[in-house]
Amino acid sequence: MRGKVSMQQIADAIGISKNAVSLALSGKPGVSEPLRDRIFETANRLGYRARTDKEGRRTRNLLVLIPKYIRHDQGFYREIYWAIDRRAKETGSTAVLCEITERMEEALLLPEEWHLAVYEGLLLVGVFREAYVRHLLDLGAPLVIVDHDYDTLKLDAVVTANTTEAFRIVSYLIGLGHREIGFIGAIGMTRSFMERWLGYCQAMSKAGLAIPEAYCLTGEAPLATLHSQPSEVQAWLDGLSGYPTAWFCANDRIAVNLIEMLTAMGVQIPGSLSVAAFDDIEEAARTKPPLTTVHVQREQLGYEAVDFLIRKIDYGGNPTKLSIYGAFIERASCAPPSEER
Repeated sequence: MRGKVSMQQIADAIGISKNAVSLALSGKPGVSEPLRDRIFETANRLGYRARTDKEGRRTRNLLVLIPKYIRHDQGFYREIYWAIDRRAKETGSTAVLCEITERMEEALLLPEEWHLAVYEGLLLVGVFREAYVRHLLDLGAPLVIVDHDYDTLKLDAVVTANTTEAFRIVSYLIGLGHREIGFIGAIGMTRSFMERWLGYCQAMSKAGLAIPEAYCLTGEAPLATLHSQPSEVQAWLDGLSGYPTAWFCANDRIAVNLIEMLTAMGVQIPGSLSVAAFDDIEEAARTKPPLTTVHVQREQLGYEAVDFLIRKIDYGGNPTKLSIYGAFIERASCAPPSEER
């Protein structure tokens, strides 16, 4: 844990009086807005930590960064953020949500909020460019990333046990009697997709089954096209000479769109083909048929992330990754393979 940074050190770094620093950090008038912003920026850069509120209680501001593309997500990430917000309040902290645009990532720009208050730690939710995360680490503030991590960066992370849970759900398909199981997911786009692919491969290998490459779509196209341009995947389906008895999709959104396309083509699910996936978003239960999937413990991810960050603020310690198991949700999209095949 770093030594305490004093107001005098902040004042010396800027070349101003300690009184000016005290006025700015306490929210009192007497300093200009540009100087106030500079004081907060310097305090964060040096690692200054707010001590107590007026009643003598420890207070914390936690900066929560999310990529702009998930800002209006109404399912998966929304639940994680609200869990973070609730847990922060329970611990006497304040979680401040900040949207990070692509331009900010490219230019390594910090959010405006960083210059307006003292923050004791950072929570990163979702996938950011590696260079941007490295830049944030260089700030020296305690940092925990949620739902992602990086092979090349040693940092604190709270993630889902993706490989274990993918292994479990593919093993379930194998237990139903499926021997030809395909995989759909852009494994190069996110760490979680790669881990789910590895779980799929491990389950197939343990059962002595070959990976049916013709039925696996693992390039960059699936995530983007299945969400926005399913016609491209439709063309891929049309080009297949046959289908597997089951598909495991890297997330529910892919699976829901796949079910809709196959159903429109006259493929009966699960009569002719089973589909399973990962995440358990709201649409998974509403699709026809309802989707067999892995429920990601989004609330627990958020709660654990806040507790983890507070421990890092108070005690420091070596970087650690915390993996949280999911829950298997069996619904009507899966059944034993048809005897006609």
